[in-house]
Amino acid sequence: MKQAYIFPGLNALLRRTDRLRYLGRPRVKKYLHHAEEIIGDHFHQRMSFLDFLEGSVEDIYSIQNISVAAVAICSIQTAVAEELAEKEGPPDFVMGCSLGDLARAVFAQAYSFEDAVVNHIKFTQKIDGIDKIGRNIGVLAPKSQVFTDEDYQWFSDIAVDVSCLTPRFLNIGGRFQELEKVEERAKDKSWNTMKILEYPAHSRYILPYVECVREDFHSVKVRRPSIPMYSSFSATPISDPVAIREEFLLSICKPIHWNQAVQAICRNDGVTRFVNIGPCKSLSGLMRDIPVEVDIQVEDACRLYDSF
Repeated sequence: MKQAYIFPGLNALLRRTDRLRYLGRPRVKKYLHHAEEIIGDHFHQRMSFLDFLEGSVEDIYSIQNISVAAVAICSIQTAVAEELAEKEGPPDFVMGCSLGDLARAVFAQAYSFEDAVVNHIKFTQKIDGIDKIGRNIGVLAPKSQVFTDEDYQWFSDIAVDVSCLTPRFLNIGGRFQELEKVEERAKDKSWNTMKILEYPAHSRYILPYVECVREDFHSVKVRRPSIPMYSSFSATPISDPVAIREEFLLSICKPIHWNQAVQAICRNDGVTRFVNIGPCKSLSGLMRDIPVEVDIQVEDACRLYDSF
């Protein structure tokens, strides 16, 4: 049975139970402490991740703290994946959803943990005003319904960018005025909408923030992964360091094709077991709505921990 570790994105800390789930694990504490040391050495800032994760959702996901939240997620995910691999043996593939690509690359030894911490904070320091452009919402179709070609064409016509996470759940990034149109259409179509982020992630509208750091980003050191990595942008395996580096930027301003990537890794690479590294369980729920041609097994890392 081939298996893949899957790494959730920035929503991993939304629930307090998820934020605190792994904090008692020694390896998680070690990674969080190491991140604190790296931030202190490079940015001359003293902080406590344990205190940070005890804070409110509003504080954790504020624009000024978003890079710190990302580092916390990467630290937790890397520690959990390492411990699982030691107990069960390494996975055949690793695949991240949005920010999950960061820990995916660190765990696969394509990117050093120190570089991940330093570069993520360094390259997200100049994002003032990003929350004044638009935002990011989730749109869920009723059970037994999926989004149609007509829906996708309408989204394209009003210039919002759509990440297809499952046939009935979309992540949409765009400007305020266009997202208001999406919310109006949702009422007519009986779609549920939910706020995800206070800035238009995975959309063309934050491309200027990416372009201003692109040249400097060329110096980021990336290596060929020790464990095969899968891309949720191209829905194919990815091993070239240049392509991996480019995806760090794409993960901010381009739509994700999670639905297609899961189908492809099952169909083309024979993966039938997925372990959601967490700390949240969102990806486990999404996997149940993705149609694949084989029976798959989806497990949460926290449940596996209980057996250690």
